Amino acid sequence: MSTYPNEVYPSNAEIEALDGTEDSGTGLAYVAKGVGPNSSPTYEVQYNRRLQRQNGVLSVVNQGRVVDEGGLTFGVFPIVYYFQDARQVFAGATGQAVADDSTVYVWLNSSNELTTGASFPGDTKTFLPLAKITTANGDITSIEDERGAVLFHVPY
Repeated sequence: MSTYPNEVYPSNAEIEALDGTEDSGTGLAYVAKGVGPNSSPTYEVQYNRRLQRQNGVLSVVNQGRVVDEGGLTFGVFPIVYYFQDARQVFAGATGQAVADDSTVYVWLNSSNELTTGASFPGDTKTFLPLAKITTANGDITSIEDERGAVLFHVPY
């Protein structure tokens, strides 16, 4: 069982002081207090500008993410990755079927093919792990993201 810390939020004063500033780590702007539909640029424009940049940042970590497409099907977002010093491009997938009442592991094999099985291969140097899917009663009940296993990997 994992342990998750209880991160404390900054004080209200600290958050209010962010109005109209830019986050140095991401370059994302904080919308200033008082911005509204009659401001120039409007609240909608400022908010959507932030979302557009934020989506660009998130698109990098969204690569290879396995998602529930309804019923017993899943899809995988496209991903560019390195496998044993070779650049690989997986174009993504949709409509991938999984069995009911099961646990299925999803990975890209050494041939850059989407693969599923009852467990990951034993040799961690032969595949890119993507997810663990659990199904029951005709639906996907959970998708555990396994990409972090290689994102936070110390090569030997």
